[in-house]
Amino acid sequence: MSPSVITVREIELQLRARCESVVRDCLPNAVRDGHFLRVGSIAGERGQSLAVTVDGPNKGLWTDFRASPGMVGASGDMLHMIALTKFGGNLGDAVQYAKSWLGIDHLDPARLATIRAETIAIDADAQARAAQETEAKKRGARSLWLNGVPLTGDCPASRYLEGRGIDVARLGHWPNALRYHDAVWNRDAGMKLPCMVSQMITPDGVHVATHRTWLGRDRHGQWVKADGADLGVPRGNAKKVLGKSGGAFVPLRKGASRKTLGALSGSKSGRPETIYMTEGIEDALTVAMIKPDLRVLAGYSLRNLGLIAFPAAIATIVIVCDRDDAPPGADETERRKAADKLEALEQA
Repeated sequence: MSPSVITVREIELQLRARCESVVRDCLPNAVRDGHFLRVGSIAGERGQSLAVTVDGPNKGLWTDFRASPGMVGASGDMLHMIALTKFGGNLGDAVQYAKSWLGIDHLDPARLATIRAETIAIDADAQARAAQETEAKKRGARSLWLNGVPLTGDCPASRYLEGRGIDVARLGHWPNALRYHDAVWNRDAGMKLPCMVSQMITPDGVHVATHRTWLGRDRHGQWVKADGADLGVPRGNAKKVLGKSGGAFVPLRKGASRKTLGALSGSKSGRPETIYMTEGIEDALTVAMIKPDLRVLAGYSLRNLGLIAFPAAIATIVIVCDRDDAPPGADETERRKAADKLEALEQA
């Protein structure tokens, strides 16, 4: 690329610095919601599903939480937003529009040097803020879990799990990765709610994130996920992760060897092991309850299951799937990617 030509990356960073104005231009129905601007979808109708981050290290990035990953309009940056809302997805036209919108379609060398210096500063600031936020979330995730208490027979978290058919007598004890916190802030409810907090670790044993399952009582007085109680929590929003969960999991059962994955990584001998993986914590506990000698973990999401880097001692990976119907718009490509990743791990 000629030094006298501005790059697409530089154009994108300039757009991100002005992302709220870009969103107002592309999606005039967007409504401010904290650090986000929200609309129904990339089509621009009113709603909440598509969120554009307008503050922080992810400024200018957007996601439609109702769209399946990989679908057109599921996520992107500012140039993708311009392309999809104004040019039928044509990025070339979006770049030309952005240059005109930014007033940089005709640059003399001095002006280009100024723009380039601004862009370098924008990029450096974004990377520094991203690193700070990642570390802050990691510390916050650890603190949240450490401030919880082990599950007991009468705490709401254990009552919730029992209501899901999990029998602690068959498990022997509640897994150490699960704790209970009596007051964790829930944005949807606008208040602190009881919460099961679950440690998420990487295979080397580092605690990088904490999974939260908010709880409430249903009309029968039973402890359920908060989206099943009259608390204002939308369906599907009772579970969230604090911290960077990519490649992490909730460790629920060590299996017959009683060794952590970190210990297996450092071992040069020993029998090859099998690991059983589920998406949800409740599913993993069901497996452990039925087969207590298995090594079982919960990976939070299908996409995340394929990101976990297991040690070589794990010779076989068994994915325990839900029998639920696929949600509308489910992306089979994403499922195939995860399956291919896991197959490659098995063959490594």
